[in-house]
Amino acid sequence: MEIDKAIKDGIVICDGAMGTELQRRGLKRGETPDSWNITHPEQVKGVHQDYIRAGSNAILTNTFGASLMRLPTDSQYSVQELNQAAVKNARECAGDDVLVFGDIGPSGKEDQLPPYGTEPESNYYDSFKEQAVVLSDSGVDAIMVETMSNLTEAKIAVKVVVENTSKPVLCSMAFARPPASRPEDIRTAWGDALSDIIKELTELGVSALGSNCGDLVEEMPLLAAKMRDLTELPLIFQVNAGRPKVDDQYRSIYSLEPEGLAEIALQLKEAGANIIGGCCGTTPAHIAAIREKL
Repeated sequence: MEIDKAIKDGIVICDGAMGTELQRRGLKRGETPDSWNITHPEQVKGVHQDYIRAGSNAILTNTFGASLMRLPTDSQYSVQELNQAAVKNARECAGDDVLVFGDIGPSGKEDQLPPYGTEPESNYYDSFKEQAVVLSDSGVDAIMVETMSNLTEAKIAVKVVVENTSKPVLCSMAFARPPASRPEDIRTAWGDALSDIIKELTELGVSALGSNCGDLVEEMPLLAAKMRDLTELPLIFQVNAGRPKVDDQYRSIYSLEPEGLAEIALQLKEAGANIIGGCCGTTPAHIAAIREKL
């Protein structure tokens, strides 16, 4: 399936959280979700299958942290091994009717980028390039650069995909809650303005734009409307199941019920979003509710 055709046919329903679903299946604190592509492939495929059964017609590979800069230094698996296994797991579940987006998360070292730090931009480029090329060669339909809170890093990752693959690239930014005195001044945690994000990423050749994770939940439809005013590109939004609270065992608890997320999804559609799914804390039940509502 091609992403352009899927969008023309209607709203694309993306999947939800991977990490919390793997935790429900036994992922322990300190284990990386990416390693389960190799050590527990049936569990990873089980998550993909649950989302597809719930109504997702696009799923993300389990590769959010499978880049050189983000992998633990003592990782027993290489970037190539992890990404190849992840695409294989997703493709076996997706078949011909479900899109597979190769997932690239942030480096985790945004604070080291100039002018804040001294890490050369070439290190970020090389790290994203290695992951993007493996994802592309392994057979994804598009590459999803997600949870980017720093425009400079997002631009590097998008540029990597455009220059080194032939795949469409989607870029999803994470935004901070605006101050009460300026409720419509939505920016990233690094202060990047919406107009700059859309202008600069569009110039680089991004195929779709949007937001996921971050501090916005109920405000996501407002953000979608503001983005729609600034661009004709397809918009992608994946919303957390509420803002997390930490319990006495230091676990993140998400309390937004499926029906509540489905209502936000409907508002996103009305605001002009084309690809809608869930992020942290969401489950197949949340995706099923979105599918039913839309």
